[in-house]
Amino acid sequence: MPLEYWGLERWPFLQVAPTHQFYPTAAHDEALARMEFLVEGRRRVGVLLGDSGVGKSLMLRVAAARLARRGCAVVVIESLGLSTREMLWQLACGLQTAPRDDADVAWLWRRLADRVVENRLQQRATVLLVDEAGQAGPDLTTQLARLARLDPHPAAQWTMILAAEPAQAARWNSTLQNAVDLRIELGTWSPDDTVGYLQTALVECGRLEPVFEPDALDRIHECSGGLPRQVNRLADYALLAGAAAKVDSIDSALVEAAYEEIAWSSAVGVCD
Repeated sequence: MPLEYWGLERWPFLQVAPTHQFYPTAAHDEALARMEFLVEGRRRVGVLLGDSGVGKSLMLRVAAARLARRGCAVVVIESLGLSTREMLWQLACGLQTAPRDDADVAWLWRRLADRVVENRLQQRATVLLVDEAGQAGPDLTTQLARLARLDPHPAAQWTMILAAEPAQAARWNSTLQNAVDLRIELGTWSPDDTVGYLQTALVECGRLEPVFEPDALDRIHECSGGLPRQVNRLADYALLAGAAAKVDSIDSALVEAAYEEIAWSSAVGVCD
């Protein structure tokens, strides 16, 4: 088994990383600080922008955990494929309004507005984090713009943060675009970020001795373009390939071989 072969207690490079495996680069710390600023400053709408694979979903989950620890009422929703009613119903459930299964859109709007006002009167911020907001269709985009105005009171403590790819956000209607108070942009990892992440992940999973040789670490960054999802994917496959080949460590040649195995899409990386 690869775990036993590399002396690991658990697998380090999961495709859906849990929040405790979040690797805090300076850029990601800045993004989290900006999200917290939106909530603390009682801003209505922020947008988290980044290309696919840069880590927006994980950032939202990490932000949700941090905000919840501060006493905020936080709901995370993935909007991909949702209808208006489905989104509102999930939000109502997340805010513990106990919606009926047959609740209609009008009832859900009223109950959500009441709960946000209740939270404000209790000095509690309400936060909605919407993943895949760039995939929302025209109707759902209009509803997001309407949600931005859910509590019209000047002292409202109601904030939405929408995650999207830049090209997708550019297609939102002008009402939603004009509602955005702050843009938060996520980029790819630097070479040092990639190396730091890989080494930290292995140590946290019980491997104290190096697995990747220095040239392999450099090659992973080059082939992935510093895109976190692809760094994870390439390192994951290289570990499997290394165990199968029974090598003592992983060099750049093995990384390149692993890359060739998974590079069926131009989106995988930029290794040449």
